[in-house]
Amino acid sequence: MTVRLLRKLSKQIIILSLNILIFITTIGFFAEQSNAVGIEFFQNILERGYIKVGIPPYETPPYYYFDTESNQMEGIDIDIVRKFANNIGVEAVFDRNSKTYNGLLRRTGADEFDFTIGKLSTFYKRMEDAHPHEYMSFRHALLANRKVISKIQGQTPNEKFAPLLLNSKIKIGFIEDSSYGEFAHELFPNSTKFGLKDWDDCKRALMENKVDAIYRDATEVKKIVYQEPNLSLDFVPILFDDKIDHISMYVSSKVNPEISSMLDYFITKEIGIKTDKEIMEEYDEFFQPSNLVVSKLK
Repeated sequence: MTVRLLRKLSKQIIILSLNILIFITTIGFFAEQSNAVGIEFFQNILERGYIKVGIPPYETPPYYYFDTESNQMEGIDIDIVRKFANNIGVEAVFDRNSKTYNGLLRRTGADEFDFTIGKLSTFYKRMEDAHPHEYMSFRHALLANRKVISKIQGQTPNEKFAPLLLNSKIKIGFIEDSSYGEFAHELFPNSTKFGLKDWDDCKRALMENKVDAIYRDATEVKKIVYQEPNLSLDFVPILFDDKIDHISMYVSSKVNPEISSMLDYFITKEIGIKTDKEIMEEYDEFFQPSNLVVSKLK
C-alpha cells in the first residue's frame, strides 16, 4: 500500500469521525444509544426542523386538548411529545385531521407522521398498520346502570360476579372505530354493542337508558364519577384489574425503524410506564367536580 493511499484513507477516516462526532453532539440526549440510530433519519428531521405527530380528533383532558388561554394543544401526551422534540432540538407539529382512532392509525401506517400519540390502545389489528411503544397501562372499566348490574348479579358473591357480567346480554356503548369496540367483541361476546360518535354520546346514551353500560379505561370512567358525584346513585363504576389497556405511541410498521429505537429509549429513560392510579393521583385536578375542572381548562 502506497504512502499516498494511506494518507487518503487516513483523511477519509478523520472526516467520517468528525461527522459522527458532530451528529452525536447535535442529538446529545441520544448519545448513549447513537449506534442504534440511523443518521440519515435524524439528518432529515434536523433539516426539516420539526417532528410531525398525529393526534386523535377528540378533546381528552388531561391527555390532549386545545387550551383557549394558550391557544395551543396541552396535556400529558402533548408534554411528552414536546419533551421528545426538545431533546433532539426540533419543534413539534400536531395533526388532528383524522376522523377516528383507527383512522389515525391507518394514516400512521401510511407514513403520514413521524409517530402518533393520544392514549391509543394496543391490539393486534392495529399492528397491521403501525408498531406500538407502550408508555401507559390502564385497567378496563365500565360505568353501568346499578339496577341492571344488580339484576345480573342477583345473589352471586362479588368474587364470582365477573364471569356472569362478561357473559351477560348487557347493552354496551363505546366510541365507534376505537379499541373498545374490539375489546367488547372479545370480552363481552353475548352483549349488544353500540358504537357511538364520541365519549359524550356514550355518556348521553347511558343517562337516557339506551345502553346499560359504557366501556373505556379506568381514568375516563372514574373521571365521570369524580366530576359528577350524584351519578353514583344510579350508576356504578366497575374496574377490571386483570384486563389491561396497554397505551402506546405508534410508528409505521414499514418505515422509520430509527425512530422506534428512539422512542423505546426515550420511554425507558425519561417517562416510564404510568398506571391509571398514578395518572389520577398526579393529575388529580382533572378528576374533581365539574366546576373545578371547567375553571382549570378555561
